[in-house]
Amino acid sequence: MSSRPRTPRQRAAERARAAWRWVYDDPRWPVLRDQVLSEEPLCRAGCGAPPAVVDHIRPHRGREELAFDRGNLQAMCKPCHDAKTARETGFAGSGKARSAPAVVTLVCGPPCSGKTTYVAERAEPGDLVVDWDALAVALGSPGPHAHPPALRPFIAEARDAVVARLERRHDIERAWIIATAPRAADRERLAPGASVVILAVEEEECARRARRARRPAGTLEAIEAWWRTYRADQYDA
Repeated sequence: MSSRPRTPRQRAAERARAAWRWVYDDPRWPVLRDQVLSEEPLCRAGCGAPPAVVDHIRPHRGREELAFDRGNLQAMCKPCHDAKTARETGFAGSGKARSAPAVVTLVCGPPCSGKTTYVAERAEPGDLVVDWDALAVALGSPGPHAHPPALRPFIAEARDAVVARLERRHDIERAWIIATAPRAADRERLAPGASVVILAVEEEECARRARRARRPAGTLEAIEAWWRTYRADQYDA
């Protein structure tokens, strides 16, 4: 019996995957693959099976910064990986195409630049808001600004998982991501293709706000570090 003819969308997906194939032919890939499989003995989907595939948590779509980022890789068994790929490409469930992409805005700036206020004044009910500090509190941080170092990897993974979820089918129309992200590479890795708003409030003003709000120790150093990194990145560009 002959197989069912492929739809135009399936053929387009196959052409796109062929264009991204270079990632798996790159000499860096087998080294990374072996590293992930050696570090993760069980499928990260939680099924308990031994892994056989290294998955990109956020689909790389040929983007080098996502393709070879160890933090964007996880070990999975083949059935779980195939199911995840089907959801991401829109061929799971009803088979309908994934909904139109959300309008994503990445709001960046140094501490005390007003990022959270900026989003709060513009976000509408039902918008997705991804805020590092809010996630930190939800995950057990004792305060809204100074977070225990041991929690930071978990905060980062929670944030990245929520952002990656935007790659799959959803009904969100607008999403806001709040981050410091002083480097252009940081912004592209965190939210590729997003509209970017940089609240480059001067260092002295941010410091005044930090003192007035009695921010935790270390905030002034974080403000200085943000501006130092941001200026260096602007110069390198």
